[in-house]
Amino acid sequence: MTRPRALVLLGAGVLALVAGASYAVLDDRLGDPYRHRLERYDDQQGERNRFVALPDAPGGRAQLSLGSPDGHRLVVQWRDPDGHGWTAPETVHEDRTHRAVDSTVRMAGGTVAVVETYTDDVHDDSDIGDVDVVVVCRDRRCTPGRTVDGAAVSEPQVTPDGRTVLFGWTRRGAVAWEHDHGFRTWRWTGLDTRRTGVSRPVLAPDGSLRLVRGTRSEGACRYSLLTAPPRSGDLRVSGEQTSPLPPRQHGSECLSSLDTFSSDWVGVEPDDHATDRFWFVRDGQRWTTTAEDPSGLVRGPDLRGDACCELAVNDVGRDEVASFSPDGRRVSVQVHRQGDPTWGSRRLLDAAPADVRCTWLEGSRVGPRGFALRFACHSGPSGPADRFEGDSYAVAVSPDLERWETFFVRDVIGDPLTDEDVGVLVPGRPYTSWTPEGGVQRLGLPQPSGTYVGRAQDGTYVRLALTEGPSGCTGEAVVADPGDQEWSEPVPGSFTAGPAARCRVGYVGLTEDGDALFTLDSDRATRRAEVVREGDGWRLRAGPRG
Repeated sequence: MTRPRALVLLGAGVLALVAGASYAVLDDRLGDPYRHRLERYDDQQGERNRFVALPDAPGGRAQLSLGSPDGHRLVVQWRDPDGHGWTAPETVHEDRTHRAVDSTVRMAGGTVAVVETYTDDVHDDSDIGDVDVVVVCRDRRCTPGRTVDGAAVSEPQVTPDGRTVLFGWTRRGAVAWEHDHGFRTWRWTGLDTRRTGVSRPVLAPDGSLRLVRGTRSEGACRYSLLTAPPRSGDLRVSGEQTSPLPPRQHGSECLSSLDTFSSDWVGVEPDDHATDRFWFVRDGQRWTTTAEDPSGLVRGPDLRGDACCELAVNDVGRDEVASFSPDGRRVSVQVHRQGDPTWGSRRLLDAAPADVRCTWLEGSRVGPRGFALRFACHSGPSGPADRFEGDSYAVAVSPDLERWETFFVRDVIGDPLTDEDVGVLVPGRPYTSWTPEGGVQRLGLPQPSGTYVGRAQDGTYVRLALTEGPSGCTGEAVVADPGDQEWSEPVPGSFTAGPAARCRVGYVGLTEDGDALFTLDSDRATRRAEVVREGDGWRLRAGPRG
């Protein structure tokens, strides 16, 4: 089970921010509350902004920004539904002793729930010393909460109507927030928390809790489903399943993990995989068990060895995307929309040609509501060290989880860049990019051997040519705007890397300011060449050593 930690509601630690999306027009006497600029933060001093789209608002461009300028203050800003501006930065929590290190965001029904983790030692990977904070905000107002000791906290769970949030649980009960009553503890009845084998509770769409208690019994695990009425901790046994344990499986504690997005079924995954996954399914007032997945998720074939690629499920704002590859060339995608009781229909997309072998598939968000899957592929043999990076990439991408398109790029340098702001950038031949507005764009200008092409965040293409000489490696850069018919003359500035650096670029990306970045391979300190905006033009310079 998750190790209990201190949970603070408007205190110090994991912050749960519940933000209701109410967009009433303020009295003109108060002026325009959205007249401010967005304050951007980075990971060097604090924590980078996270943006939550609020699609239920009129105008469709409302967002919530959450970040930290210094690692101590947690700051929010609201974007106007028409996108013209932001509210003034508001500090919703400050902890001068601990530093913010991570956040989890969930949203439903106009309510945003954020779990922000603070730590007393950023160099310690364990969660010992982590402190957990919970703040609730609605209508751009934050309400104080209360401190709860010994709470186990994971990602917040929000009902589709946004009226109920489950933050965590203690030996006394579940820590929740209700739209009409604020923070509450749903005190347990019918649950002996001193016993092992109790799962993490899950919140059903109707606001009711489900837990599973596992107990050892004569070479088997007996799993008991405990359910409670909506917004209550009054648990009772609603169903049972006995699963035999394999021979010599003496150490099983019969723990399990649960999932659901329906009030009528609960998936049960035994933690030690000693017994098979199963589901409790409700039929009227009765709960039965089945080995058939009622969620409609297509899980794909069982893969052996280094075959690619197994099922993965990613959160995309309010929704989820499930993906896998059945054969290393095609990609299966399936979407679950928040509030739906089952997954949508599966789509099988052609992604990579027959002359390559793909070995790794991963995804990330792009744009305000989109998602991209990157398929690492190899034109020749690939060993275990090359599994996660290829010399070519296939990309399957959607701006809205409805319309999907794929493209394939060869001779890729390093990993493609996916970003919520810039879309997908693939530094190959030809240089290829994708944005929600413009779709797939391929550079039509020459990319001779020995040159490397990147793109700045404003869309300017940059080509770096490297020349190896007795004193090391020197560079020359040219630029082009989208639609230009030729490259510019060389930009001012210079770049030289000593003999320790190989005259070869191993990574192409962006600087923190959105300029073009080229990282050279090296046996020692990493050398960077940057092409940065200077006035109305560009300049080549050496970046800081890594």
